[in-house]
Amino acid sequence: VDSDGVEAIVVVKNPCNFPIEFYSLDFDEQYLEEEKILRMAVGPEYQKKFLMPPRAMGETLPPEVLEYYEAQKRLKAQQAELKAMAEAEARAEAEASGTAEPAHHRAVPFCPEATVKVTGNPISRAVMRHLSTDQSSERCEAQQDKG
Repeated sequence: VDSDGVEAIVVVKNPCNFPIEFYSLDFDEQYLEEEKILRMAVGPEYQKKFLMPPRAMGETLPPEVLEYYEAQKRLKAQQAELKAMAEAEARAEAEASGTAEPAHHRAVPFCPEATVKVTGNPISRAVMRHLSTDQSSERCEAQQDKG
């Protein structure tokens, strides 16, 4: 049923000897969550084309991508916690000194250093794992070729 209340029946036939998967981009919760994860993993280059390892029907995103997403969520949570702690400390200091500054004038010390370290592009790591490519051996070969 679409937004106008029109209902349609869709018949899908698979003439191939392998399974196919299809989904509604508007209603599939897993697809929408994976889109959000990929946008975060790929960054500003998301609208451009990028390679991903193939997936079987119903399979999740590559573990490298999911781990990156979880690490980014932890990082954001840590940063929010640090910011909240710094704001609370600034309020407590202002109250103790009796000079409550307006919120927009108050300087909030914020530590951008994260305790979660995420390195490398998770998409590239997933593709290299899929292709069984060892980054360290490639680097060694490249350095040997240079002399």
